[in-house]
Amino acid sequence: MLETLRSFFEPPITADPGQAATRLAWVVRLRWLALGAQVLSIIPALEFEVLEREMVPLFLAVVAALALLNIATWGALRRESEVHPGHVFFQLAADVAALSALLALTGGAWNPLMSILFVHMGLGALLLEGQLSFFLFILILACIGFNQAMARIPPGLEGSLLPPYLLFPAQYTVAGVFWILTAWLSRTLMALQAHFSFLSERKTRIDRLRAVGALAAGLSHEFATPLNTAKLKLARLARTQDLGDDSDWATASEALERCEEILRRMTGSQLEPDGVLLEPVDVPRIVERMCDSARETNHGQMGGKIRFSNASRSHRRALLPAVAFSHAILNLLDNARESTQGEGVTDVVVSSRAGHLEVSVLDRGPGWPDVVRKHFGEPFITTKPDGVGLGLYYVHNLCEAVGAEFILEDREDGGAEARIILPAYVPAAETTIA
Repeated sequence: MLETLRSFFEPPITADPGQAATRLAWVVRLRWLALGAQVLSIIPALEFEVLEREMVPLFLAVVAALALLNIATWGALRRESEVHPGHVFFQLAADVAALSALLALTGGAWNPLMSILFVHMGLGALLLEGQLSFFLFILILACIGFNQAMARIPPGLEGSLLPPYLLFPAQYTVAGVFWILTAWLSRTLMALQAHFSFLSERKTRIDRLRAVGALAAGLSHEFATPLNTAKLKLARLARTQDLGDDSDWATASEALERCEEILRRMTGSQLEPDGVLLEPVDVPRIVERMCDSARETNHGQMGGKIRFSNASRSHRRALLPAVAFSHAILNLLDNARESTQGEGVTDVVVSSRAGHLEVSVLDRGPGWPDVVRKHFGEPFITTKPDGVGLGLYYVHNLCEAVGAEFILEDREDGGAEARIILPAYVPAAETTIA
């Protein structure tokens, strides 16, 4: 029973702006409670002469109109009709207008229950966003003015009226402060909810990738032995049959070498956060060294086409596994070379800002394919005929393991950019001095 009651009042705080139907259903539930309270308030209002008897039919007519609106709205929700944020605004505006009419019949701005109108200020800030929330705020201010100017003062309140110069500014001040604070709180809660959703999605993705990684590691282990056996048998056959110049033997040898390279990449692409040895690494130095290594490894194919620049000033070091980070940079350089087919200049830039180091690899290729963006962070995704789809996956795993951010972007004037954002390493002694 308690859980049912709690779920009945649970506010629909959500990071998804498309949940207008959930919010509208919550408004309908609250309105039924408000309608019941308004009906029950008639008897004490008559007893204390806050509501005059001749005003009761009009009072009930307003309550009945609001009840009919609630029934119609509930029916539309049951039919699963499409709901937009504007529908929620209309329902709240109808509540405000009806409540203003009831207050005007029972003392207006001098009615002790006038503060109930401010509740809708909070509902508007909670359930609406942007201009709709502001428009509801303006409507409530107008209704406060209406209750100040057009109120019918019943006999029960005639002897206890506060002067307008005290009451009216106080009501407007309370309304403004209430709306600002509630809007701020609502935006904060939605931002936290969005962040929580992002972290949950990220955890799910990491768990899924770890499962794929475990499968890949198992397959690598199982295939290693028969692959080595096939290499040894093929090498022995080449010696006994003198196949050194045979094209079929060369093709088979190259295929086995490629299989071995793929298995090696699959095994090396598994990086667990709790199994990574971190050490302070001079990021610009190691990146420059990898650029030099890439030029030499490709036998001058890239020559001077890798252009390294170091724009880091305040920070140079980050906590990283040096070998794994070097491998990640080489993967990005290989990806840039393959994207441009060895043509054009690949820029490698190291920079620092706001306590972070950024390593960017920029090329002049066709940009990132849609399939790579859609499945970013997943293994075996490639658009290259001879690609394996483990290069970016390895870099992504490394960034996840060390708490870095890995971003893929297209350059404005053509080309692709892969950027790694690393938390800079600042020794405790330097932090204390600063």
